[in-house]
Amino acid sequence: MPRCGCPAFPTRCRTRPLSRCDAARVTAQLLLVDDHQFTRVTLGNALAARGLNVHAVACARDALAWLDSGITPEVALLDLDLGTGPTGLDLAQELRRRLPAIGIVLLTSYRDPRLAGRDLPPLPVGGVYLCKDEIADLESVIGIVAMVRHLPLARRPEHGVAAQANALTDVQVDVLAALAAGATTAQIAKDRSVSEGAIEKTIARICERLDIPRDQKVNQRVQLVHAFNQMRGIV
Repeated sequence: MPRCGCPAFPTRCRTRPLSRCDAARVTAQLLLVDDHQFTRVTLGNALAARGLNVHAVACARDALAWLDSGITPEVALLDLDLGTGPTGLDLAQELRRRLPAIGIVLLTSYRDPRLAGRDLPPLPVGGVYLCKDEIADLESVIGIVAMVRHLPLARRPEHGVAAQANALTDVQVDVLAALAAGATTAQIAKDRSVSEGAIEKTIARICERLDIPRDQKVNQRVQLVHAFNQMRGIV
C-alpha cells in the first residue's frame, strides 16, 4: 500500500466489560488510522454501521490535518505500524497533547510495542493496547471504544500474554530478539560486551518471567523463539 512520508513530531484492561446492549448504544466521533486499506475500509464501515461517526485515514499527517479542520474526535483507534513516518504511538502522544480527554485504542499484532522497534513513546495513560488476534468480534472492539470514551484517563492494569511481555526489561527484550534472530550466546555476549555467563543468567530470567520450564525433552531456544513470535503476533 502507498506510504505517507509524514514528518516526525513531538491494554488490554481489566475494567468491567460492557454488555452487548451497552456496545450497541455507543455513538462517538471516532478517528481510525490504519495504513492498510482493506483493514481501514472494512473496520471503518463495520463501526459506522453500528452508529459510530468514523473518519478513516491512512497516516498521521492526514489524521492531524483532519483535526486542524476543526473536528474533535472523542476516540482514536490507531494501528501501531503506520509505515514510513510517525507510528501509532507517536500519533497517540500527539493526539493526547492536543486533546487531553481523547480515548486511545492501539490496534496491532504485537503483544509488546518494544518488539516493533526501540525508542517508541509509551502508550498514553488510559490507553488500551488491543491485539488483533485477541479480537473475538466487533462488539468487543465497540465495547472498548465505549470504555475509553467514558473513562479516557483511567489506569488499566495489563494481564495475560501482554503482561508477560511487559514483565521483561529492555535488556531482556533485546536478548530475546537476538536469540530469535539466531544469535548464539557467545555472539550476544560479544555484542553487549558482557560475559557469556551474564547472558545465560539473563536467558534464565527470561524463561522464568515467561513461564518457560526447563525440560530436557524440549529445546529451550525453540521455546524462547516460539514465545518471541507469539509476542509479535506471528503465531
